[in-house]
Amino acid sequence: MKNLLFGLLALGLLSCGSNGDNHPANELASNDFEQLDGWLGGDASPSLTREKAHSGVYSVKVDPTIDYSMGYNNQLGRISATRIRKIKLRAWVFLPSSRTPVSLVTEIKKPNEAKSIFYNSYNLEEALHTKGYNHWVEVENTINVPETATYDSRILVYLWRGNSSLPAYLDDFQLIKEE
Repeated sequence: MKNLLFGLLALGLLSCGSNGDNHPANELASNDFEQLDGWLGGDASPSLTREKAHSGVYSVKVDPTIDYSMGYNNQLGRISATRIRKIKLRAWVFLPSSRTPVSLVTEIKKPNEAKSIFYNSYNLEEALHTKGYNHWVEVENTINVPETATYDSRILVYLWRGNSSLPAYLDDFQLIKEE
C-alpha cells in the first residue's frame, strides 16, 4: 500500500512539471484555433477550417472565396502592461505552391481612425521560397511598433490572400514581445 501511495505521489509530481508547451515567458498572445469552434455564434467563420492543420484539427485559411482570414485584434495596453517596442510574429503556414501570393498582415491603428499608423504585409510566398511548399513551414516576422502607438492603439494580424487562386493556411500563431 505504501509503495502504491509513493508511486501515485511521484506520478502526480511529474504531471505538475513542464508539459513541453512552446510558450515563451514574453508571449503576448497565441492561438492554435482549436477552441474557436462553437464560440463564433450561429455561423462559424468560413476561414476556420478542418481541411489542414499543423496541430490539432483546425487552422484558418484564405482562398478565392475568402480574402481575409480570422485574425487577432486587441488593444496594445491589454496585451502588455509596459510599452511594446518590437513584436515577433511566429506562425506555421501551408502554401501549396510558389504561385500563392499570400501575406501575413500586421496593422496598428489609433482608436476611431480608419487609417493605419503601421502596416506590414509579410509576403509568405517569398518567405517560403527557400523552405519549400506543400508542407507546413514555421515563419517569423519582427515588427517595430511606432512611437505614435499608444496603449489604446489596436493591433490587427490576419492572413490576406492577395490575388492567389490557391488556398493558404495558418496555424499555431504567436505574438511575442521582443526587447
